[in-house]
This record gives sequence, C-alpha cells and structure tokens, in this order.
Amino acid sequence: MGGPVDEIRFLVASKNRVRVLEYLSETPADREELAAELAVSRPTLSRVLTGLEERQWISQHGSDCEITTSGAFLTESFRALEEAVETMQRLEPVVDSLPIAEFDFELVRLRDATITTPTQTDPGAPLRRARQLILEADEFHFLTNTVVSPLAEALRERTVQGELTVVGVVTEELLDTISASPAFGDPTREMIESGGAELYRYDGSVSQTLGVADGTVASITHVDPDGSQRAQIETDDEHVCTWVRSTIEACRRESERIDAGTFSQ
Repeated sequence: MGGPVDEIRFLVASKNRVRVLEYLSETPADREELAAELAVSRPTLSRVLTGLEERQWISQHGSDCEITTSGAFLTESFRALEEAVETMQRLEPVVDSLPIAEFDFELVRLRDATITTPTQTDPGAPLRRARQLILEADEFHFLTNTVVSPLAEALRERTVQGELTVVGVVTEELLDTISASPAFGDPTREMIESGGAELYRYDGSVSQTLGVADGTVASITHVDPDGSQRAQIETDDEHVCTWVRSTIEACRRESERIDAGTFSQ
C-alpha cells in the first residue's frame, strides 16, 4: 500500500472504482447486480473488485460484495471532497468577495445556491434578480451599507401599498447619505410613515448586503463602491438562512431605530 496521495490517485484513476464503492456504501450486492446496475462488463468489474479488496475497502464472499468500514469512511470522505470542489467551482466568480471568515456554516452549504453575476449581454442581472426577490416577498429583512435606486423604489412601493413588511438595518454612513438626498430620503420617510417598515441605524461596519425573504430565502449581495452589484447569491439552505437572520438581528439589537423625522420633508 502506498501513501495517501498514491491511494487517492489509485481511486480516482478509475470512475468504476468510485462507482462501485458508492453503490456498495448504500447496500451490499452480488457481482451480477453490480454489473447490471453499473453497466460494466464482468471482466472489468472483476478487476475493479480485486483492486478494492486488495486495499481492504471491500470484502467478497463468493459472488457477494460488501463495503468495509475503511471503504465506507473513504467513500464518505471522497463525497465531501467532491462537494467541496464542486462548490469552489460554482463560487469561483464570487468567492474572493465573500465574507467567509464571518460565516458560521460550511461553505459547501452554498453548493446549490443560485448565483447571478453580470455578463456582457446582461450587466444588470444581479440587480434585477435582487429586485425580483423583493417583489415576490411578503416580508423582507436586510442589512446593508449601500442603496441602489431600483431596489429602494421596489421596497418603498410595496411597503407603502401594504404589500410588504420590512425590517432594515443600515450603516450610519449610509443613513447620512440617504438623509442628504431627497431622492432617497423622501421614499424612506414614506416607508416609515406607512407603518410597514422598521429601519435602524447601525454604527458598526458591514462588509456585505444581507437579506432574507419570508424567513426562508437568504441572499448575500456584493456591491462595489460605485453601487454596481458584482453578484447576487440566493439559497434556501436552512443553515445559511439561520446565519443571515441571526446576523441581521444581532446588528438590529445594537442599532437605534430611525423615525420619520430623521428625513426632512
């Protein structure tokens, strides 16, 4: 038996070895079943089984095959590695901008997330997707250090019309910007006066825009300093949603509620 790298190289050199281990990790099987289910020839299957048995990853009793404890551990670990690689491949366009150090969930939780990024033919795709999330929600909580006109308008319109309940936490710097701009200040005042929005001023720093729609769909949005959205990441993963909700709520508890009088008419 070689070193760890040699064993990994042996395993991945044949997809059939991986497939056999994955199948046997679910249930014991005989050779006929394996050959039929995996669509491999009997000679090929025989070679695969011999190699796996030599490493004590499976055991054979006549034509019956069963995974060993070592084989089951290896298969589970290999699956985790596959998921990690798949996650990194999917997150490659945005991973450098994610606040990974702040996450209290494993990054692999974002493996099935919907990732919307700008393209040459559709540079506004992330912004449009973020707006759609607001339009589809009945309740929306967010934490942000930036404001974008289409999103602010969607929040204002649906809140004032009584279609959306909002709890928002904004940084002190952003609040100063909003207050100084009638284009943002007036709509924000209308939201508060409607009774459908609770807004809070947060004195701490915020690295990303976080949102959660109806408590079940979390979004992590990276916004460049110029206001352009680099990526919109959405997931209904329970652990990610819990982290987003708790992060927003923790900042809200440390914040001061904003009243409508903050914005001059």
